[in-house]
Amino acid sequence: MKKTKKKNKSTLTVSIAVIVAVIFSAAVIKGLSSAEKNSFGGEPFTEEATVTEKEAETTVPVTEAEKINEETGRIIVNPEQELWNLVVVNMGREMPSGYKPELKEILSTGYYMDERVVPFYEQMYLDAKKEGIILTPYSGYRSYERQERNYKNLTETYMSDYGLSRKEAEKKAATVILPPGTSEHNLGLAMDICNTKDSFAFTEEYKWLTENAHRYGFILRYTEEKTDITGIVDEPWHWRFVGTEYAEDIKNSGLCLEEYLQQKGIKF
Repeated sequence: MKKTKKKNKSTLTVSIAVIVAVIFSAAVIKGLSSAEKNSFGGEPFTEEATVTEKEAETTVPVTEAEKINEETGRIIVNPEQELWNLVVVNMGREMPSGYKPELKEILSTGYYMDERVVPFYEQMYLDAKKEGIILTPYSGYRSYERQERNYKNLTETYMSDYGLSRKEAEKKAATVILPPGTSEHNLGLAMDICNTKDSFAFTEEYKWLTENAHRYGFILRYTEEKTDITGIVDEPWHWRFVGTEYAEDIKNSGLCLEEYLQQKGIKF
């Protein structure tokens, strides 16, 4: 995608980010050394935002073995399956409400991910730092309860400030903050990486990640070209762990995670 096209969308992205920045005000960078804080930056971000109602295109057909949440109509995934690193959650697929991964803090930053992922992120962070690149963690694991609270708060805001019905407000809120259980952050497998000085897509951090992240098992999860499939807007800051055995192949394929898994016949 040409950079000029992304620049044209910067105003819209910033507008959405203002709302999210308020909701996530507690997610300020903490626990870092003073020296690193001076070099760390953060870009206001939108959580994985749905921009299409084509949920059917973001999931595989339901099998007899799959369970459905009768309240939400979503497939309930099994985050503890053998290929846990390839589990897909989105507006059509959610994790069990009681699920919580085993967490571990990343380099005393105050941010956490699934403990199986942390060694990979830490190694990526340290290797990038040797080259003068600081991969600032901005948002890692989020609890189901926190996700639910943020989603409900934004829904209430749309109802009170814009006079929307609850159904309309929930739909609009889901374009900014995904409902609980449908975010990769709830699984502890994703990290939003930030920089306050520039739009992240035009930073050295982003360039380094596009060239090296696959070596540590991470992929760029959401791109504009795949919005119709993932249901998520372009998010250059959102990096998802899939494992070193898959990351390079997924990157080279040019496919998003859903497409790749379907092509390979891998259940997700």
